Amino acid sequence: MSVNKLYYLLGVSTTALSVMVYTEVTEPSIPIQTKTETVVRMVNVPFLPSNHTIQAQEIKSSLNKSKLKHILIYIEALCWEYGVDYEMVKAVIQTESDWNHKAVSTSGAIGLMQVLPSTAKSEFNTPKQDLFDPYVNVTVGIKYLSKLNEHFDDLDATLTAYSHGPTVTKKYSDSYISNNFYVKRVQDNLK
Repeated sequence: MSVNKLYYLLGVSTTALSVMVYTEVTEPSIPIQTKTETVVRMVNVPFLPSNHTIQAQEIKSSLNKSKLKHILIYIEALCWEYGVDYEMVKAVIQTESDWNHKAVSTSGAIGLMQVLPSTAKSEFNTPKQDLFDPYVNVTVGIKYLSKLNEHFDDLDATLTAYSHGPTVTKKYSDSYISNNFYVKRVQDNLK
């Protein structure tokens, strides 16, 4: 056997032995630890689905009863997903549009939750024409309520920001926030 072959085999053997010794001597790798974060929701009750058929019969709406029932199911699922109170969203819809999915206010707010096209575009990149779709409208409205709730201390301030805008709401006194007409109307519509 040539000297070069001998050195080659000696090098391969030494490398193989080093790898085997290294893996036996080193400790097993530490598993990656993950952190689970809890989402704080506006509702502190377990999720118990509502009876949407009965609710749809009780609500006077521009939608037929079957579509209204499906919208209610969709709204409840979104509320659970985004941590917004379901009954409060129904009260906002009652206050904003009286359950008329074709409603347009004098300020240009559209649909069940009376979402301003400028807000839908700037916050969620949703075009104006999509706001007439009740599913899109409630999705944008509920996501916006959830976002506002992250920035304001309580429900009254969140509702005031939804109606009056978040920038101006920050300038209002606590007394105005808790006693303004919009908050009172939503509270009156809560069952």
